Amino acid sequence: MTTEVLSQSPQVSPNVTTRRQNIYFVDREVELPSIDRSSFSKRQMEMIKPLQQLETWKNWKILLLFGLWALGIWLSLASSSMLLILSGIVLSGCSMTGLTVLMHEGCHQLLSKNKLINRWLGVVCGIPALVSMSAYRSIHLVHHSLARSEIDPDDIENTAPKSIPLVLVYYVVLLAGIYIYLVTVVVSGYRHANSKCRRRIVVEFGLIVGAIASAFWLLPAAVVLKAWIFPLLVAGQLANVRGLAEHGLTTAGNPFSETRTVVSNGFVRFFMSNLNYHLEHHLYPATPWYNLRKLHAVIEPERIASSASIYSGYLPFLWDFFKSTWAGILPDKSLVPPHVREQYGR
Repeated sequence: MTTEVLSQSPQVSPNVTTRRQNIYFVDREVELPSIDRSSFSKRQMEMIKPLQQLETWKNWKILLLFGLWALGIWLSLASSSMLLILSGIVLSGCSMTGLTVLMHEGCHQLLSKNKLINRWLGVVCGIPALVSMSAYRSIHLVHHSLARSEIDPDDIENTAPKSIPLVLVYYVVLLAGIYIYLVTVVVSGYRHANSKCRRRIVVEFGLIVGAIASAFWLLPAAVVLKAWIFPLLVAGQLANVRGLAEHGLTTAGNPFSETRTVVSNGFVRFFMSNLNYHLEHHLYPATPWYNLRKLHAVIEPERIASSASIYSGYLPFLWDFFKSTWAGILPDKSLVPPHVREQYGR
């Protein structure tokens, strides 16, 4: 198959409409620059290594997030103002989002140097979102080692042919992906796990079921709805958008093309604990959340040279996503922001 070198700004095919050029980065297969972890200079590696050192005191953020969840509960229960009730539910949902991200840190052994403490901190962070850390970890590590491959358990594009079927799958993911994932993570996680991990999964789901039963046994249903269930729906929708942006419409085969970073703003970075810097996380999964933004700066030359998909916010990404899917055709290569498309005359 004929390929073109990215840096040569491929010419526009005469049968490609202007609309598609505005949506996609490329309209046919392109040879991406050969850039990977080995491309970093010695100086860069000297800067990256310290970023992988744990400062576990920063994970006291877990208590802050539980505190913000409690504040959200208070707002939603103590007020008669619909605005304050909704604000409390959203705050609680954002706090749950932050806790699940820190559970994800536990999957990478980044919450504590002590494995037992790390595990239980991760378990506690996962319970509000109804996720077993051990089940999640058993497939998440596979995802990291086989990202965007045919056997990546998290690769959306393995579920349907391109074009309309895959468009529909993407919209299901955007609207309900996390609710499907809560079920599949149990089945797939248990299947991938060894016997020791399976026992952990059973224990953790027992704790989750116990937490749900206790909540409904001890509290009025209206309180549980405002304090937990409605915030869980908010957290779920945020997870759908984040998950879609991380790998949706990316290109397999190159670490700089198979995932995406969404820089966003301080509010988002706080509650997502910098996991929006997802390209950086996949390049160096041993980098804790509080150093991902620094890693983003260190690898800037390679990000630019590889034309990595780096968006300034989730709204610009969603806008491009809607444009491409409304066209009814998914790109064969990365969906990237306008400044990268303009760089190559596309």
